[in-house]
Amino acid sequence: MLELLEELKVMDNLKNYWLALIFSVLSTAALSGNNFESVSLAGTVFASNQTGLSYQTGGCVSKVSSQSLETGKATRGQVLIELDDRNAVLALKTAKARLLDLEASLQDSEFAIEVAQADIGRVKEEFQFVEREFERTKVLFQRGLVNETTLESAERRKLEATFSVQRAKEALRRSLSLNSRALIAVDIGKLELEARQIDLDELIVRAPHNGILLDFEPNIGDCVSQGSLAAKIYKPQEKSVETFIFVEQLVNAQKIGVIVGNAVNVIRTNGQICTGMFSLVGTEADLESQNVKATIVLDPSCSPSIFLNEAVKIETLSEKFE
Repeated sequence: MLELLEELKVMDNLKNYWLALIFSVLSTAALSGNNFESVSLAGTVFASNQTGLSYQTGGCVSKVSSQSLETGKATRGQVLIELDDRNAVLALKTAKARLLDLEASLQDSEFAIEVAQADIGRVKEEFQFVEREFERTKVLFQRGLVNETTLESAERRKLEATFSVQRAKEALRRSLSLNSRALIAVDIGKLELEARQIDLDELIVRAPHNGILLDFEPNIGDCVSQGSLAAKIYKPQEKSVETFIFVEQLVNAQKIGVIVGNAVNVIRTNGQICTGMFSLVGTEADLESQNVKATIVLDPSCSPSIFLNEAVKIETLSEKFE
């Protein structure tokens, strides 16, 4: 056990030694005034930014873009894959019909409010008329011009008018309450319709931007699960080169142009030259191979013509990339 701990400690110290050496070398080299010497490196092209296209819901494939299958390309918003949408379409139609019914009920409740408000206005006018008649009859009774039966009849009409006003007000309160519930029901119906529309949209896999498709191999009838990968897409103008540099070479990092921001020539096997720039020079060395990973961003103007995983030659340059 002690021997194992000692061995791990030695390996850890060795790793720290290499890291310290790299940082020391880079700092020293940056201050040196040696003449530039170009070096050649080997690299492999890869897509800088790949976007995974996942199925947003489960289902079975019903349609596939034959054009994208043939060309391996896609345009922004293009439909690449459609899952069976029969149930989703039926649910959407049902939600639409339900919303129409709810909106009709809302209109009925609004009309009921208008009727109730008109009734209140009418019965209030009747009450005012009956009340004036009662007051006039009461004065006549006090003067002995009408009998008690006439007064009681006027009083009864006033009481009935009072009840009519109360009933009209209650009818208005019920109409307002029904209207409030109808408004809530319509809002819920709209949310339900939006949810069913989302369910339908999630059955479609679209391209988020123009690009090249990778691992795009769907078949009609295939059943997939939510979250599974449908394809990958990348922009052809966004490619980089991965290369590895020996630690010994980093001793003269400034002298050989292996500095972030420095320009390089990326040379294909057919002789085509594409410019690029160091975007990353690693700071951790692999203990076994004793090299450091570096990344070069390719010029977007020539990047589309270079293939993924293509082996290329890299020549470092002294100037910064512009």
